[in-house]
Amino acid sequence: MTNSMTSARTRSARPSILTGRWRTSASGLGLALVLPVIIAIAWEIAGRQNWIANGLFPPLSSCVAALANWVAGWQLPIDGFVASNVYSATWLTHVGASVGRVLTGFVLGAVLAITFGVLAGVSSVARRMVDPTINAIRPISVTGWVPLALIVFGIGDKPAVFLTALATFFPVYVNTFAGVSRVDAGLLRASAMLGASRARTVRDIVLPAASPSLVTGLRVASGIAWTTVVVAEILGAKSGVGYVLIDSYNQFRFDYVIAAMATLGLLGYVTDRLLQWVFADALRWSDR
Repeated sequence: MTNSMTSARTRSARPSILTGRWRTSASGLGLALVLPVIIAIAWEIAGRQNWIANGLFPPLSSCVAALANWVAGWQLPIDGFVASNVYSATWLTHVGASVGRVLTGFVLGAVLAITFGVLAGVSSVARRMVDPTINAIRPISVTGWVPLALIVFGIGDKPAVFLTALATFFPVYVNTFAGVSRVDAGLLRASAMLGASRARTVRDIVLPAASPSLVTGLRVASGIAWTTVVVAEILGAKSGVGYVLIDSYNQFRFDYVIAAMATLGLLGYVTDRLLQWVFADALRWSDR
């Protein structure tokens, strides 16, 4: 009798718990949408009324129409919007060009940074050899390297890949070096007492222990990489999201400028989420 009453109470409590959770989630979503909706309404009104930049600033609806035209070639019936045949349905081409440059530069920079960071972290000799030089070069802004990159590599993919690799290298190196340097000395002594080789110690102890710091460096570097590739494409490329951004600016198509900015934000967000997913196991270390 008691067990049946308990079961009945449990079943009756479940719907109320689920309802409460649903209401909490809906309330949180509603609050999160308040500010974007206000911004969207203000943006549309300001653009339609020509309140900003003497009417050059486009309303939100025109920016959405520009993005739809750029992505799929659609021509939405938005008042005041005129589709551009130059950019129509070219989104995948330009995004593919930017992704290729970022991926190549990011991988090259990350591999080099992790290699040097681990060496500097585990070896005092290597640290004295590479750390002073890297820290002397690190304060130089990536944009300061642009003229040299254009002189050496010319116009095209190579300067963008070089600058992206350079921008990726420094945050990944610093975080890798810091993570490796903070590995518990007791773990290293235990590994040595058990007869593990230096390579196995690095693989099985140092890298797993330093992985949260390393992944943080990769996430920071991914955002910097997207910023850098835009600069490189603006100055020395004929394709890519950065090229579309500056070209549409020169054509006074500020609706496409904002569409390019939105695309960059989306690509940066997706890259960060992919890194979190790929290194999910390493990130769990930081939660323990």
